[in-house]
Amino acid sequence: MQTSVFNALKNAFEQGRFPQMLLLDGQAGTGKKRLAMDFAKMLCEHSSEPIIWLTPIDGKEEERNTPAKIDSKVAELSQKFMQNPFHTGYITESAIISVGMVRHLLRNFELKAYGNRVAIITNADSMNDDAANKLLKTFEDVPPNTYFILTANSRHSLLPTIRSRSTCFSIPFLSNSEISETLKLYGYATPTEDILEFAAGSAGKAMLAVDSNYSVLKEKIEVYAQHALEGDASSAILCAQSIEKDANIAAFFLEGLALYLLKIYSGRCSAHIQSIHFLLQAMLAKKFTAEHAIQNMALRLAQKAV
Repeated sequence: MQTSVFNALKNAFEQGRFPQMLLLDGQAGTGKKRLAMDFAKMLCEHSSEPIIWLTPIDGKEEERNTPAKIDSKVAELSQKFMQNPFHTGYITESAIISVGMVRHLLRNFELKAYGNRVAIITNADSMNDDAANKLLKTFEDVPPNTYFILTANSRHSLLPTIRSRSTCFSIPFLSNSEISETLKLYGYATPTEDILEFAAGSAGKAMLAVDSNYSVLKEKIEVYAQHALEGDASSAILCAQSIEKDANIAAFFLEGLALYLLKIYSGRCSAHIQSIHFLLQAMLAKKFTAEHAIQNMALRLAQKAV
């Protein structure tokens, strides 16, 4: 999988040119963590040094500044990634990488290394500015035999100075056949056409959709949309009351609604798509609850016919 990127970096490794700072970016769930782990194993094959992980974590600020709690949460997440590096449901939208977490990571490099040493920093675009600037100081002069492999949904969310010091590769979307093969590899049944359409090139998103029973959710989305588009916001809201009041489920609901509107109205629903994008961002910023976002969208659909 992702053969061209893997082969290019494998050749660089064999020629002694593997970059000390590697950035893999692209849609969540397309295999960036899988590649990062493959490269880390390659680099550490003859090293006694363990692979170091840094992942975003949620919780209170003091928990992201307490070494024992950082180690515990990062170890839990890294185990999940090693079992299934494609799944996108392990890291919450509110999770971040703080300066305290970066400071804790860098303590690993104060000790002498016995062989190559690799740090995998997942979802690096979730670093706050203080964390990114702290990491940048190390990137300006990476110690010998030390490699940082970063993954991000978008390289443009990172500091330009971090991007400029990294060798960057974009990981492409997966084909439907690649998604089906990946799901089978990790114990899932062959995804339906609805799941593949919703996944939009991401095996991880397909896995999360299966786990969240998206096929059933899609039926509720269509009934909700039909009521709202007829001007009956109350019936639409009533229909959506049985949906679990969870941010991930609400995000799936709104994304599925966007697909439905695009399918029935083609390019004539841009105002509604903009509203969905706004509500998704508002939920991410915790300005709307999941329940309020779905209610708000019903009112918008009812008040403004396409």
